[in-house]
Amino acid sequence: MPVATGLNQRKRKWLAALALGAGVILIAFFGLRTWHQIDFAQRVQRGEVRVETLKGWMTLPYIAQTYKVPEAELRSALGVPASGHEERSLRQWFDAAGIDPMVGRQALEKLILARQTPLGAATK
Repeated sequence: MPVATGLNQRKRKWLAALALGAGVILIAFFGLRTWHQIDFAQRVQRGEVRVETLKGWMTLPYIAQTYKVPEAELRSALGVPASGHEERSLRQWFDAAGIDPMVGRQALEKLILARQTPLGAATK
């Protein structure tokens, strides 16, 4: 009987170590995801906009709300109709209007940066 108990203890220790390792991996994974989200939110709040922050899944109303730019100006910058298709993503707009995605994103970025107030400046 003592042999079986020894194997049982080793098996328990091994399983405990495996569970601990899996827990550490999960904590690291979700911790990094959270850190990236916080970093992105801080960059948006500071007014740092880069082309890579504008994603193909984003809709024009989402971009307008996130970057505080009127949707009508976004539509004008892309040369798309002034209303309709609010659920379309950037990728869908680019495909429908025949716009090169990089050129379209750069046009939106230029507009967003032009509309931002400098840090420390009073807003109206």
